[in-house]
Amino acid sequence: MAASGTSNSPQGKKDRREAARETARIEREAEKRRQRRNKILLQGGIGVAILAVIAIVVAIVVQPAAPGAPGPKNMASSGILFTGKGGVATPTTTAAASADGKPKATKTTASDGLAHIVTYVDWACPACKSFEATYSAQIQQLVASGSATLEVHPVSILDRNYQTSRYASRAANAAACIANYDPTKFLDAQTVFYDKQPTEGTSGLTDPEIKALVAEAGISDPAVNSCIDSEKFKSWVSNTTQVTTGTASLVNPSAGGFSTPTVVVNGKRWDGTGDFISFAASAAGITPSPSSTPTP
Repeated sequence: MAASGTSNSPQGKKDRREAARETARIEREAEKRRQRRNKILLQGGIGVAILAVIAIVVAIVVQPAAPGAPGPKNMASSGILFTGKGGVATPTTTAAASADGKPKATKTTASDGLAHIVTYVDWACPACKSFEATYSAQIQQLVASGSATLEVHPVSILDRNYQTSRYASRAANAAACIANYDPTKFLDAQTVFYDKQPTEGTSGLTDPEIKALVAEAGISDPAVNSCIDSEKFKSWVSNTTQVTTGTASLVNPSAGGFSTPTVVVNGKRWDGTGDFISFAASAAGITPSPSSTPTP
């Protein structure tokens, strides 16, 4: 006779069934807990991801756009302005030029009796060199005496004439560097750059050669050389050239398209014929002294 509770007895079979059911229940509960845990983790992960995306979007929307590098100091109008002080042509101090090349026009008074001379020049331009050689001494004399002001706007339109060296742009950058760091030497440097102007059709001057001209003009500030090496105002030169050549109010296109030099006196553009000093005096309603007349 089989003992009570053995595996083959009715009670044993019942115990096995109950044990199996309990095991199944435990496994189901464990599975449910696992699913709930995964669901919570998944929802939490999605939430974190959504928050991260929102944070990025907010940062992009709220954070202001990074401004471009500013242009040179003392050229807020895109030109460097000289006035007469103590018998010397002296540069006017201004804040940095706008990075986008858009000028803040210099305020002048038409009735002040002065000849307000504004030149747009490319230091790589042979015609600018000729204008400089003929009239720069007389213009500076008028400025130093208090009879005129001079505002020089360097631009770059002649890169195409110097192979692939971008000499005109690099020379304009050098002009901006000088205006920024040593403006009192700007006119001296302009004279040297024209005197040593490379021939069109060549590759122009290298950066070391440009720095040699800067030194010849009496500029020793190492910041100027660093500015030339890094072409610090490259973007500004490009932007201000585009603005200058495309702004009708600057160049009076009714007298012809933009070219260098473009010279304006009290809003009147010189057409390149006749004596410029006489033109400037007439535009300002003044009489030039005999010493201000250029030597033939």
